This record gives sequence, structure tokens and C-alpha cells, in this order.
Amino acid sequence: MANKKLNWKNWLQEGDQYMKAYGTKNLFGPEIRYNLVSMSFEAYTMAILDFHNSLPENHTYSDLMYALETVIPIDKILKNRILKYENIQSICSIEKYHTTAPTEDELIDLKGAVIEISTLAHATCN
Repeated sequence: MANKKLNWKNWLQEGDQYMKAYGTKNLFGPEIRYNLVSMSFEAYTMAILDFHNSLPENHTYSDLMYALETVIPIDKILKNRILKYENIQSICSIEKYHTTAPTEDELIDLKGAVIEISTLAHATCN
């Protein structure tokens, strides 16, 4: 039971690892980097939520962001920056399944927004 109370630390570490794995654009293609930055966003969000003993309804960008807003204030511009990239991959629904390759500009913007979430996660959880 004691380890369960420290899950936020694992989530925080995973977020950092995914962001580190993102690396440079030459190492992975845009789809893989999108997935890495998305998993980083999920992990940082889960760290904050777990720290506050909360959970999202699901793990879509929208569900994660809405859950995050229940425990900490989120800048509306930051929220919109992240949510506008949610539909690059819609893989949770069989009926609406689709993926597209993000552009380099989209990846740069999304990564920057997730770095802001990382900063919030580290400040909140430490």
C-alpha cells in the first residue's frame, strides 16, 4: 500500500523518460515523436492527478486536460495549444480510427506545450 501512494513519482519519471526519448527529429519520424510527446503529456498529467488522488475518465487529450483542470488551474491558451493536436491520431474508437503525420511545426508547438505541463507537474509534485 505504501508504494501506491508514490505512483505520482513513477508517472513523473515516465514523463521525463518519454520526453528524453523524443530526442532530435533525426532519430524518429514524426508519428513516433508525436506518440512520445503524447505519452509524456499523459504521464505528467497522471503524476499531477495521482498526487491529488484523482483520475481522468479516459486518456484522450480532452479527458486528461479536463481532469487536470479539476485539481490545478490551467492557462486557457496552454489548454487550447494541446487540445488542437488531439485529432492527429484518433485511435481509441474503432469507428473513428485515423492517423495523420504531424508537421514539424505542430510537433515543435506540442512539445513546447507539454514542456509547460512538465514544469507544472514538477512544481506541483515536488
